[in-house]
Amino acid sequence: MNKQLGATLIVSGTCIGGGMIALPIVLAKLGLMWSLVFMLGFWAVIFYTALINLELNFQAKSGKTIGELAKMFAGVKASVIGVLSLNLLMFSLVAVYIYGIASLLLEILCVPQESFKNLVVVVSVVIMLIMLAPVKALDYINRTLFIIMVSVASLLMICLLFKIKFNNLPLYSNMQTEFSSWRIVTPVLFTSFGFQVIFHSLSNYCNMDKNLLKKVFLRGSLIPAIVYIIWTFGVICAIYNSDIAFYEKMLDGGINVKDLVKKLCEISDAKFIQIIIWLISMLAIITSVIGVGLGLCDSLKSYLSKIVSKEFNLKITSASLAVFPPCIVAILIPDAFISVLGFAGMILAVLAIILPTYILLKCNFQRPYYQSTKNKILISVSIVTALFIIYCEIVNMIG
Repeated sequence: MNKQLGATLIVSGTCIGGGMIALPIVLAKLGLMWSLVFMLGFWAVIFYTALINLELNFQAKSGKTIGELAKMFAGVKASVIGVLSLNLLMFSLVAVYIYGIASLLLEILCVPQESFKNLVVVVSVVIMLIMLAPVKALDYINRTLFIIMVSVASLLMICLLFKIKFNNLPLYSNMQTEFSSWRIVTPVLFTSFGFQVIFHSLSNYCNMDKNLLKKVFLRGSLIPAIVYIIWTFGVICAIYNSDIAFYEKMLDGGINVKDLVKKLCEISDAKFIQIIIWLISMLAIITSVIGVGLGLCDSLKSYLSKIVSKEFNLKITSASLAVFPPCIVAILIPDAFISVLGFAGMILAVLAIILPTYILLKCNFQRPYYQSTKNKILISVSIVTALFIIYCEIVNMIG
């Protein structure tokens, strides 16, 4: 039970990160009702594809990265796609989280914009040091931070309830019929459920226990879905009832994460509530850094172990490589938060759905551990979802 709780919170903590802060900004375009439908639909697809990924790990008899699974079951070309997709996704997410933490610290510490690059470097070094900790230590750190975050978020939602007029809610939006709204929301929302980078780590951590892992990923993905729904509804409604001009800016895409957090602080009169808002924003990103960083370091270790022999040197090298390329991206790309999240969503669609499904169909395992992975309808729905995500992000990049 102790390991199940820890693994479940690692999955949830990996999901609940920068995406949580970005969701109210992009989902405001759809209105509350379509946001609810969209979030529940994406959760269902992401959990089903988690079973496909777990199935591949069980068929391989050990926890392996998607690149290793592709090489084992589908050949070198599929392996290259898997390795590139996995590492590109993880590097992108770490860049998003570094940028997000540095942006929040810029406001919390009240330092000038010129200090942003220095903050990015400091945050990167701290994350690297965290990644040097053992997996068990990261598990306990993550579960402690996650429990604090959920508790504090619950308190904030109670406070925001007093700012909401329930007879005046933005249930629908004038922009919900525009494709531009959906194409921006889709990849960001999908990225917000991105825990696929830790399949191999948690499969081994849970000793390849089929029933345990199913419970871990079911509960670990459902918790973020519930948190996202409550958080998004609370934030959008509070802003809609308190500052309609700012809400219209959200619809136009004219604000970023830093602006949203500042506005929530303005809406909240009490000083302690403002502290809570900053704390939630920071904890949400830090818990994701732990999960994604763990997966990225494990992945890099598997490649570097042939070059670096000593364990301590291997850990330092992998942690450094996991952090400093994203650090450079965070420095060079202005307002990178939502744009890089969207790009990560496109990569995640390949990594989490298209490639695992391709391997599953190619191998056609006669004795599956999860019978639902043989369901052709669910597989088809998953593939169509992935293709739609990729199409949306390509249009976003071109536009």
